[in-house]
Amino acid sequence: MTPDRTVRPPAAAPRPLALPGFERRTLPNGLRFEYAARRGVPEVSLRLVLECGAGVEPASRAGLAELTARLLTGGMPGRDAMDVARWLDRLGARFRAAAGYSVSTVSMHFLGDVLEEALDFLAATVLESDFPGREVERLRSERLDQIDRQRDDPATVANLATIAELYGDGLYGRPVGGTADTVSEIGRDAVRTFHEARYRPDGALLIVCGDVDPERLAPAVEARFGAWSGRSDRVSPPSAPPAREGGVVLIDRPGSPQSELRVATVGVPYGTEDHHAIIVANAILGGLFNSRINLNLREEKGWTYGARSGFRFRRGPGPFVARTAVETAKTGPAFEEMMREIEGMRTGLVTADELSLARNALTLSLPLQFETAAQICGKVSRQRIFGLPDDYWETYRGRIEAVTPDQVQAVCRKYLAREHLTLLAVGDAETVGSSLDGFGAVDARSIA
Repeated sequence: MTPDRTVRPPAAAPRPLALPGFERRTLPNGLRFEYAARRGVPEVSLRLVLECGAGVEPASRAGLAELTARLLTGGMPGRDAMDVARWLDRLGARFRAAAGYSVSTVSMHFLGDVLEEALDFLAATVLESDFPGREVERLRSERLDQIDRQRDDPATVANLATIAELYGDGLYGRPVGGTADTVSEIGRDAVRTFHEARYRPDGALLIVCGDVDPERLAPAVEARFGAWSGRSDRVSPPSAPPAREGGVVLIDRPGSPQSELRVATVGVPYGTEDHHAIIVANAILGGLFNSRINLNLREEKGWTYGARSGFRFRRGPGPFVARTAVETAKTGPAFEEMMREIEGMRTGLVTADELSLARNALTLSLPLQFETAAQICGKVSRQRIFGLPDDYWETYRGRIEAVTPDQVQAVCRKYLAREHLTLLAVGDAETVGSSLDGFGAVDARSIA
């Protein structure tokens, strides 16, 4: 019997979300330590969260937090960068350090039988790195090369121009990795000073999950981090930028066969009362493959490979961005369709079928996001970084399922007002031509 592919199959029954119980303790030096034993798979993941993101670096040295994180494996007394790389290779572990706007994180994933050795590696990189000048120069040059290459990627150009348009000179208006001007000013002294001031235990959090024996883990952590000292205060979120009128920005990229399109506005931080309604609303608008803007621009019009939208929740009000890429001549028409779908969310109620699909997509897949120790560490660290309730994930499904069509419409009216939406395109201005007529004055700029 041939299945009827025009009918969506029924959703499966929800699977229970089984989260391991985390034990919490605080070392005498202020380092918070959480751990959960998860037997059955011989893997361990850990994440060290430090209050030293881009929010505490000087604006003139933007990118300092990220460069410092990258340099943790650059060497320490008695070991150069190659020695550190060989050490990590012998452990068979994964290691990653990166900065965000609020925090920097150091993550490791390894087999449980090398727990003590992995903690030795973590302590050496975080506490003992001395940032050799040659490594600072090498990684700074790599970062400058990356920034230079970004000018050739229209999607990156559009992303950076969008946040700059929304936030101006504010923290969220610049990339975490910095700009060519600011990264060029970062030297070894700046990195060492930042590390000395901000890589401190009082305010930091270490999360461990996996095949561990708590009786073995706790003393191993204290032995390696107990003598660490100093305080690092929580990074405060930036103030919301002043309310601004939206506009149309066209960044000329001569000869480009496509236009990168963004429709954006300043959104909200984590923890608003309508948080779950925002998540559902975005899923229907542009968060899923079957969302309105994707079905419109991709499936109905055939203008794009995909169109998406998202609220980027942070400690401060992060951006809302709807994005796609279309043939340059379709720039104006695509903007019209995106705006029409946004306005439709504001003026009408979503259908029962749309609401059901969004709820199922957001909740039935949730257990799959807690299958590995690394996933669990990531989810728990997000709760701690953004101050989410302890039962955030356990109550997530119920809160999503409780969202109503009226609530979806209310958040769209509140946060997606037409007068505050910025339309930005990166494409060939000559080909775009008059397709942007009707959107108001166009601020045309050079891609340089």
